[in-house]
Amino acid sequence: MIATVLWERDLHQRGGASAFAVGPDCVVLHERHTRLVCLERADGAVRWDVPLGSWPRGIVLAGDRVLVLPQAPDLLSCVDLQTGALLWSAPTPRWTGNLVVQSGTVVTGGWRGYTPMSGLDLADGGVRWTTPSRVTSVRTLAWAGGVLTGSGDEAVLLDPVDGSDLARWRLPAPLAGPDAKAFVPVGAGRVVAVCEGGSLVTFGIGGDEPTRLGSYDPFGAVGYVHGSVWMLRPGRGVLAVNPGDGTSTWSVEGDRRMVADLLPYAGGLLVGDVNGGMRRLGPDGRTVEGCSLPGRRLDALAGDGDGGLFFAARGTFGSFALASEARRSAMSGAGTGALSVRASARQDPENGLA
Repeated sequence: MIATVLWERDLHQRGGASAFAVGPDCVVLHERHTRLVCLERADGAVRWDVPLGSWPRGIVLAGDRVLVLPQAPDLLSCVDLQTGALLWSAPTPRWTGNLVVQSGTVVTGGWRGYTPMSGLDLADGGVRWTTPSRVTSVRTLAWAGGVLTGSGDEAVLLDPVDGSDLARWRLPAPLAGPDAKAFVPVGAGRVVAVCEGGSLVTFGIGGDEPTRLGSYDPFGAVGYVHGSVWMLRPGRGVLAVNPGDGTSTWSVEGDRRMVADLLPYAGGLLVGDVNGGMRRLGPDGRTVEGCSLPGRRLDALAGDGDGGLFFAARGTFGSFALASEARRSAMSGAGTGALSVRASARQDPENGLA
């Protein structure tokens, strides 16, 4: 397998600290501590570059708009995706966290119990509703036409328009902490909740009660791909389970620390490690082939579902493509070796390229 870096941009901060969102034709990311930039996916060219606060707790793309919730200043901002123009901003209480968009409403708040939750009109930032007092919420999720929230042993689906309850579930175990992903959608109307003690619980829209799938070794990142819920276990690789009954479907042992996320790729999966190594796995978790991005310490991988691949590394963000060695050899007329990286179109915003 051959990895080709298509373009790469210096962030002037650690890649893992740079929140980003991938859109159909662009990538929006935070860099240089206080800047928000929009890059063309095709070549990394800068579409716009605007000042917009430090260390965002969330960046969400909603049609032709970008919602950004920085740690400072205490403002929720809505930016035009094409031009970078500020469409509106709304003051937020200090320590506001959690950001989702559902049904034309921007829902924020509840992070660690520091603030109320609020719903704002996506069109103009007008407040539609606010809880009367501070509430505690795990990381929220736009799901099943509502906003899924919760704390302790309860999960609640809110109506984004008025904040009322659409559904409520009592869980067999308390939800995990406020900073990690709490809910993983696994199909139409069903979700898996991450609970304390490494346990997973499934529930959905309908009359069935929440069901514990099982308890597992400690894990960090979690997600859903190709019909399985995967758990990234620090230093121990990946375990995937059936979201219906919790039984193991496949596992991958890791001799180096893997990075989030696991990406659907070529009918299987793509996984990376901090040293720049990447492996393509079959749907059963078996390694098919591998390669690397030499000289890069990876913090994260991302994809968009239509073949685009991106990486956040130590100090850079970029786009890359993969091709099998056989295909590369056929195109070039000669073998090229197992590992290859094309010289990248590297951009430095402090050298006049932003």
